[in-house]
Amino acid sequence: MAIVKTLLALRTLIGKEADITIAAGTDATKRHDTTEANVYVNDSYREYLSFMTTRGFDYFLVESALAALPASRADTNEQYSLIDWPANALALKRLDVYSAGEWHELQRRDWSQLRSENRSSAATATRPMVYAVKSHGSVSAATLTAGKIALAPFSTNGTYKTTYLPEWANITTDAHLFLFHDEWGAQWTVWNSVIKYSAQDNNAKKRFEIASIQQKKCEEMIGHFVPQIASTGPLTVTRSPDYNR
Repeated sequence: MAIVKTLLALRTLIGKEADITIAAGTDATKRHDTTEANVYVNDSYREYLSFMTTRGFDYFLVESALAALPASRADTNEQYSLIDWPANALALKRLDVYSAGEWHELQRRDWSQLRSENRSSAATATRPMVYAVKSHGSVSAATLTAGKIALAPFSTNGTYKTTYLPEWANITTDAHLFLFHDEWGAQWTVWNSVIKYSAQDNNAKKRFEIASIQQKKCEEMIGHFVPQIASTGPLTVTRSPDYNR
């Protein structure tokens, strides 16, 4: 069952476990101020979201709205089209195409593999089969240009959705909530923040070692996602429903 913690509750726990006093003020007036503590909490929660996603837990993913496949190729003779990297996405989990009344999950490929799988630019494909991240974006001064994802082979037949981990927007209001999959997730975030304070305080009272041990315990309890249904017996090999489609 999912649980929630307020910003104030997390900050209070962190202060207790780090054995410090967190008070209102700024760096100029307080050794450990609430503004800095809020940054630590939000940064640790952001790391928790990535940690859970990379371990196979999909609790914090979002799905984009349905969008039409691109109407043109990336270039005149290319065999793929390009879509934008989803706005505020940190990690792309999957990409699905709806075509001819059916949903199809596209297989992910490295950019270096894309032309090896789809060499022809002929307009014979009924839908895209694979995708590859071409770019995570670029920056120039204060301007961010969105990254690009290639869909191959080129086809305009259908629509698509992306599933991804979104960027976390900082919480600064004490009563606002953080969502965790269970108490171990909340404790992981608390101890991660304590580790940050131990670095700032030159590992006073050996808090770094204590926090690292406790966070490791949380990680072991969280584990990795494993499907509840596991196959046993001889291995059976079957073709994908999309084989040669």
